[in-house]
Amino acid sequence: MQIEQLIENIRDPLYRTKFVNVPDIIADWLSDSGGLHKKDVLEFGCGEGTMALGVALRKEAQRVVGVEILDVHEQCRTLAQSQLGVRELPRNLFLRKIAPGADLTEFGAFDVAYSWSVFEHVAQDMLPQAMTSVFNALKPGGHFFLQIDPLYYSPNGSHMMPWLVEPWAHLTMQADTFRRRLFEAPETPAKVRNEWAVYIPLNAATADERKTLWETYDTLNRMTAPQLRRLAESAGFEVIRDYRTTAEREIPLNLLEAYDREALLTEQIVLLLRKPATA
Repeated sequence: MQIEQLIENIRDPLYRTKFVNVPDIIADWLSDSGGLHKKDVLEFGCGEGTMALGVALRKEAQRVVGVEILDVHEQCRTLAQSQLGVRELPRNLFLRKIAPGADLTEFGAFDVAYSWSVFEHVAQDMLPQAMTSVFNALKPGGHFFLQIDPLYYSPNGSHMMPWLVEPWAHLTMQADTFRRRLFEAPETPAKVRNEWAVYIPLNAATADERKTLWETYDTLNRMTAPQLRRLAESAGFEVIRDYRTTAEREIPLNLLEAYDREALLTEQIVLLLRKPATA
């Protein structure tokens, strides 16, 4: 079956974004360095594997290895059957569960690595190890596409926007108030439940859903855009491109008195990094 036909089968907009849009963005960023075609590719934090599947099928990578600390990658085939109509995953796709801080060189050497909205979930004390692990897994001259959105100190940095709509709620409320508001928020809309379904089963009780949401928020790191860039450079990466987007909001005075303006407004950072050819 042609790829175009597979895409026409997709009914879930989020699945389309992961299977089509994100791989296209990554390929575009890598266009000056050879793209993804016939490359050995590593995805750090692959989730259920939809983006990795898109790279394997649509970008015709030589090999795509997706690593994930949760078991959610096991859903890849079922979701692909439902959304694409394929019965088997391609032979160039390998999805593996790893322990936090695992040595990624055990999966071989890669031309390209990428991570999409994952690094904000890496434990603060393990960030240097995670960055170095990706660096070590790349071939000399290899590239790492790294994206985070939203960053913690931005208006929606809590990741809990569907339940607490106030910008910077996580910075302005006491922790116990924030938690209570999350647990007492109205029933989650079906669209939002579907977006979180990979991590929270659709039939989960509300109490279990809110417990998982709180854990997601409570384990976010506090990395800022400048800190992420310094972390990459400290690991040995060269920064090829640094792109950031900011919120257009008025910052409450009490936040300006406590936090850096740039940190409060920077929502997204995208870095294109390169491992030196001599490394």
